[in-house]
Amino acid sequence: MFPITFGLFWVAVVVAGFYLVRRRIAAGAAHADPMARARSVLAERFARGEIDEDEYYARSSTLRNDA
Repeated sequence: MFPITFGLFWVAVVVAGFYLVRRRIAAGAAHADPMARARSVLAERFARGEIDEDEYYARSSTLRNDA
């Protein structure tokens, strides 16, 4: 009886640790800087050629002024 209980205890510890780590990672992603994400999307669109250089700099300037 004791070895089974001891094994279940360690399984519960590992599961709880995994849950807490996942929860902390998810909470960190929820608080990510939205301006950094906007600048990243803008840079990706410029790199793909969806927007030209003038539009890139105009929008980039707008993002800097809003920060």
